[in-house]
Amino acid sequence: MTATHVRPPPVAEDSPVESLAPLSAPRSLTELRADMCSPGVIPAEVDTLFVEMARPVEGEAALRERADFLQSLMTLPGVGSQQTGSDGITVSTAAVETLLELGYPYALEVPPNLLERAREERDAQRRRKKKQQKEQQQKEQGAEPLPVAGIVVTLFGTALQLLPMLLPLLRTGSRLDVPGFIVMILLLGICVPPAMALMGALMRHRTLQGLGAVGLVLQGLAWLAITLFMSSMSSYGLLLLAWPTWYALLGAAQLIRPSKLPETPPAVEPTKPQAPEAATS
Repeated sequence: MTATHVRPPPVAEDSPVESLAPLSAPRSLTELRADMCSPGVIPAEVDTLFVEMARPVEGEAALRERADFLQSLMTLPGVGSQQTGSDGITVSTAAVETLLELGYPYALEVPPNLLERAREERDAQRRRKKKQQKEQQQKEQGAEPLPVAGIVVTLFGTALQLLPMLLPLLRTGSRLDVPGFIVMILLLGICVPPAMALMGALMRHRTLQGLGAVGLVLQGLAWLAITLFMSSMSSYGLLLLAWPTWYALLGAAQLIRPSKLPETPPAVEPTKPQAPEAATS
């Protein structure tokens, strides 16, 4: 009786194969510190150093060792202490801040000049972040379409306001029977809010655009009150409400007002790394 050989089933090429090679051990702080003085350091390597040196330690001996290590980072030779992470903070500043977080008495060991430099560097980082946020906000505002309808209706409402003043001037030999300073005040009250709204819309200036829209609302309500008063005194009655000045201004304010910016999700605070013994417990 002949024995039959059974062929094992083929293994798929894309099937995961577990490797028996041992996992690479995390690099020590001494090795990471030595990397800061080598050429070609990238921000990701500096970030790894920041994470490892921020891990909490327990015991007086461990705290003393960590404090000595942080002080050694402040005085690395060459450009080692000035290597920057992805957030733009140098190794020296990160070491100063971590040493301060160790508390008394280790925080007293920070040199005053390095403490002042760390504060200036952190302030500069905040200014950079604010500038980047402002540029991002301006970029988002620049992507908004121009409110063409709002601009047209605003010009139309402004012309309707100026019409009662322009009609007497257009007649031959006719002049306004009011003093010049009153005319100037009326012209400013009529032209300033539409001008603010139009300039804000064209320049993508949300504050100026919003203030102009509020001024148009106030003008529209004022003309509505004037129209209601005139309709109560005239034989035409409520038919005078058909005069388009008041609702043209209210419509212009609605069309030209700045659109609401999309809400940005709140920034998630990074969690502090746990100690190795706490993570494995």
